[in-house]
Amino acid sequence: NDPTIYYSEPVIVPTIMSASIDSLNSISVSLNNRFGPITANAANGFTLEGPGNLTITNTVGKNNASFASSLTLTTSANLALDGEYVLKHPNYPDKPVQLGKVLNSDAFNQLFTYTGDDLGNVYSKAKTDFRVWAPTATAVRLNVYPDDSLASSPDVINMTKSVNGTWTHTLQGDQDGTIYTYSAYVGGIWREAVDPYVRAATINGVRGVVVDLASTDPAGFRSHSAPAFSGRPTDAVFYELHVRDLSVDASSNIAEQYKGKFLGLTQAGTKTTDGKSKTGVDAIVDLGVTHLQLLPIYDYKTVDESRNDQFNWGYDPLNYNVVEGSYSTQPANPKNRITELKQTIQYLHSRKLRVVMDVVYNHVFDAASHSFEKLVPGYYFRKEANGNFANGTGVGNETASERPMVRKFIVDSTKYWASEFKLDGYRFDLMGIHDVTTMQQVRAAMTAIDPKFLVIGEGWVMGNQLPAAEKAAQPNASKLKGVGMFNDTIRDGLKGSVFQKVDTGWASGKFSAKPSVQAGVVGNTLYGSVGGNWGQIAPGQSVNYVEAHDNLTLFDKLAASMPWASAKERANVFRLASSVAILAQGLPFIHAGQEYMRSKGGDENSYKSPDSVNSMKWNERVTNASMVNYFKGLIAIRKAHPAFRLSTAAGIKSRLKFISAPQSVVAYRLDGKGAGDSWKNIVVVHNAAKKAATITLPAKGNWKLVVDTTRAGVKTLKTFKMVNKVSVPAQSTFVLYL
Repeated sequence: NDPTIYYSEPVIVPTIMSASIDSLNSISVSLNNRFGPITANAANGFTLEGPGNLTITNTVGKNNASFASSLTLTTSANLALDGEYVLKHPNYPDKPVQLGKVLNSDAFNQLFTYTGDDLGNVYSKAKTDFRVWAPTATAVRLNVYPDDSLASSPDVINMTKSVNGTWTHTLQGDQDGTIYTYSAYVGGIWREAVDPYVRAATINGVRGVVVDLASTDPAGFRSHSAPAFSGRPTDAVFYELHVRDLSVDASSNIAEQYKGKFLGLTQAGTKTTDGKSKTGVDAIVDLGVTHLQLLPIYDYKTVDESRNDQFNWGYDPLNYNVVEGSYSTQPANPKNRITELKQTIQYLHSRKLRVVMDVVYNHVFDAASHSFEKLVPGYYFRKEANGNFANGTGVGNETASERPMVRKFIVDSTKYWASEFKLDGYRFDLMGIHDVTTMQQVRAAMTAIDPKFLVIGEGWVMGNQLPAAEKAAQPNASKLKGVGMFNDTIRDGLKGSVFQKVDTGWASGKFSAKPSVQAGVVGNTLYGSVGGNWGQIAPGQSVNYVEAHDNLTLFDKLAASMPWASAKERANVFRLASSVAILAQGLPFIHAGQEYMRSKGGDENSYKSPDSVNSMKWNERVTNASMVNYFKGLIAIRKAHPAFRLSTAAGIKSRLKFISAPQSVVAYRLDGKGAGDSWKNIVVVHNAAKKAATITLPAKGNWKLVVDTTRAGVKTLKTFKMVNKVSVPAQSTFVLYL
């Protein structure tokens, strides 16, 4: 563990590199030299300074070797996990003992799992109670600040040790607006931290703030209801949006003071300058979607809330239960951001849009400086064998959801947001980092709050810290009833790998990808030779999409992978690919601006790119009005016709039949009558070839066409009289019915 490169033989000073408590009565030791010879059942010169006057009773070298640089020391009695120990030996400098694997042991869990619902601050006008979980600290302080100045000094109050590793204190009187932090004394070091459970903060999340949450409710907020919804995921249509993107471009014509803010989502009647297109929330409502999914709106790190010229997607959590201040018109006012988010949700509900929050419990911006690590070092984040933070997320750390108090935090946090803000769904970022049990508990908690609450997530198989059977990932989807997962099978099948710009998919000419597209059509349910790689799932667990906030937009992907094609041809492929995902069985998902062929100029990871890249250019909605109308028509078909929204795998097996067709064509029949649909017999044909394809229909009759190359909707475009065959033009979708 010495990073130095030596050019001459160095003088090696014998050193204890690490000493960590791995069980209640054992310490693992790493040395920079080989120690020995080792005598069994003896201390071999090691002593322990700390609570209980414990002694070392046994020393074992790695693999029972007589000489070893890795040792396990056994103590005469159980170690005090909230104590400070120093390991000593005549041949080595003293080494403070840290907590190691014991943090994930049954013994630790039995001693320190707290099950109460009062972590954080509990406010009333008469008093505010504080409780923080810091089981390994020998002392904890409550720091009360007179103001939000970074230079101000706090009133420091010693907290009282309580049950299961918690510390408490009560401040009498009305503490609404009180600014505070905690300091925990662990391993001989005081570390100041924001309360992980805090629900308000000073600007940029530096300190926590006590708030009377009732005072943050807009008029009528508690009594208002979300728009009617069946609760079946297949009845939903998701629209993914970044708050700032919606309004910041001049073409939105949203009020200047609301550009980039939550309240930009409450502006009605906005249009492009030429008056030809709606903008903002009016345009979203016009599209016909049911759920508006907002990219992270909790307090994240990398945007300075005091400015209004910075951009980030927000996948860098700071204070999980605090609303992001950069979307507030008064970011220095801890209550304003809460009120304006509630006002926005209430307004969106009035416009018949349910609201979904993008949550990122799988990692934080910086583990070493996060409140989790400051209060309980080594507990909240998984570690590699060498002691480094595990990095299954690819961003430097990953939370240990399988540990009771991490799981509790995630469940408690989701309960808070859902109930306090009247949210209607969650989208879990990198959900595969979490364990199955945690996601099951989240699902159960949301069902208790609102049975119609939807939960989806990125079920990618990630990291190596959890056994495969415990990951909340696609292969375990059958264990996660009521939890949807993004379907990269249909995504990549349609447009090609998102990791290779020039890779094509079925819609863009790689016809060998047809089985992947068919698997998406049946919602990845168990269906003959296609689908089924997620096990026995419901179709509503398949989130069908061809574009999202990350990776290339579909427009940019087709530009990169079909450089030889004309703009018209790429537009046809764009419609084709989008129509497959929207009409497929499952939960359709649309990225903001996809309906007008949004481009980010080829930027495939615009998480911190400027507004010029990320903002929604509403004038393009005028330029590409026919594409917008096409999307509206596809959504209208789904909403009006239950055959496109089958909610069980059994229903799909009995009511969806693929029609024999070449590799360049995906065609299927829907039994509308069996699904209770007014369209008794429905045929969907997707032709990806560069020439027309003739398809044999399941019956001879007067087939009515409702979707063709450029148009879609519930109204009949043309009737094919007494035919049992139909010619479908190149690179287009046909929907017909009897």
